[in-house]
Amino acid sequence: MFSYSKFEHRYTKSIFKHIEPVSSVYRVFVNGEEVPVYTCRISAYPFNGWAGSHQRDVQQAEAASYVNLVSDEPLRIEVVSARPYKRIMVKPYSKGVKAEEKEGRISFTLRENGQYVLELDSYHHCLYIFNGRPIACEDPENTAHYFGPGIHFAGKIVMKSGEKMYVDKDALVYGCVFAENAENIEIYGNGILDDSGEERVSLQCYEDYTNGNLKFYDCKNLKIRGVGMKNSAIWCVNVFHCENVEIDGISVFGQWRYNTDGIDIVNSQNVHVKNSFVHSFDDTIVIKGIDRYCDTDNKHILVENCVLWCDWGRTCEIGLETSCNEYSDIVFRNCDIVRAGDIALDVQNGDWAEVHDVLFENINVEYNRFDTPSVMQTGENQKYDAKDKVAVPILFSVVNPRFRELYYDSLFKNLDEPMPVPTGTGYRQACCHDITLRNVNVYYDEDIPRTDGKYSVPILVREYVEGVHFYNLKVENVKINGEKLTRENAVFMDDAERLVEIK
Repeated sequence: MFSYSKFEHRYTKSIFKHIEPVSSVYRVFVNGEEVPVYTCRISAYPFNGWAGSHQRDVQQAEAASYVNLVSDEPLRIEVVSARPYKRIMVKPYSKGVKAEEKEGRISFTLRENGQYVLELDSYHHCLYIFNGRPIACEDPENTAHYFGPGIHFAGKIVMKSGEKMYVDKDALVYGCVFAENAENIEIYGNGILDDSGEERVSLQCYEDYTNGNLKFYDCKNLKIRGVGMKNSAIWCVNVFHCENVEIDGISVFGQWRYNTDGIDIVNSQNVHVKNSFVHSFDDTIVIKGIDRYCDTDNKHILVENCVLWCDWGRTCEIGLETSCNEYSDIVFRNCDIVRAGDIALDVQNGDWAEVHDVLFENINVEYNRFDTPSVMQTGENQKYDAKDKVAVPILFSVVNPRFRELYYDSLFKNLDEPMPVPTGTGYRQACCHDITLRNVNVYYDEDIPRTDGKYSVPILVREYVEGVHFYNLKVENVKINGEKLTRENAVFMDDAERLVEIK
């Protein structure tokens, strides 16, 4: 059985109806049946900042396309592209999906559920292919927020304890979700949430006056399953000071606005993110600590079996904000990084936490010849000028720059109270130890320039705080195009050669 999303507006108050735009680039056939191909925006290039405005210029975005499929059987996919191309890529590479082209049709088979991206020559104007397992609503009459087939203009949806929200596969919901001091909340379904109607009104992403796709404060027992989320105004999925959170099989995509991190886990514990696709414009999956919740540590966090894409910034990240005493038992495992931004696997201990027992394991990282470097936009008239350069992301980084010093002018300067540094902490901590990167496979485009004949897959360690030491930083069994990384062929930056053990 397979089906697909078809978004139709059931207008009732006038003769006018909303028609969701369809792709002018792709036609898609699944098991011989043509399915609707919808559109979204993604960033045209990695150009981030504020530049005097809280909203990014739409001219910095470009159109992408997507199909939203639901199946419990293998799918034969055929794609016709209106754009010319020379190279066909079905990502992530680790899935081993082989495409063939005949008489203008690109064909391949998806044998398992998951999230895929078809790229023709580069990521520009890509096609997302989401293939989820069917998710039915068990009890529609007793579901507090039930979105059946159709296009819905819901605005901000505030959920309370014990409530459920269901989004049918044929439901496109223009709105965002918010909850505070609530528990036992469930959001599920195969449909899409779209935050297009929300405008960013300030610099802050911590506060509740701009929501993003999902925002939770001080909640317990959250379950988010299957839904897709696009076009967030700020950070996309926000989990502030929450406990017992399960995120399973979601798709975050079509993100292009400033600071659209994918998933931000802030001073939270017992969080499990799995089987999900996260394409963020800014950092992809981030674990942060902020002053409001500095008494609560980040612990027992697992991210696994995810496909990750970072346009600008870091992909799997701790920090930069680390306002709490401790980060521990944090694992990123069995993930594919199809685009790594600046850094693939990253620890930025920007405040005072002791960060330890962190594991990055069984990760596939793709280095692409068509990726370009990220640039910070510092003025509204500034243009992105790195289109002809090749980005070489850092594979693994452990640093502790001072968050408050870096962002004092933009975040703290106009506070009524002095810049906060909680009592009894200071900078004497900010240490990082027992951090391991294990079993990493790098797909490295041979057209990317090398460094002194070595694959340009840098490892960075930098201690900014005098007297604070890093120790037990390990890199085990990393392979680049099948060649094992050793001390002799590694590219070290700053203190990495001294502080990192390579096996």
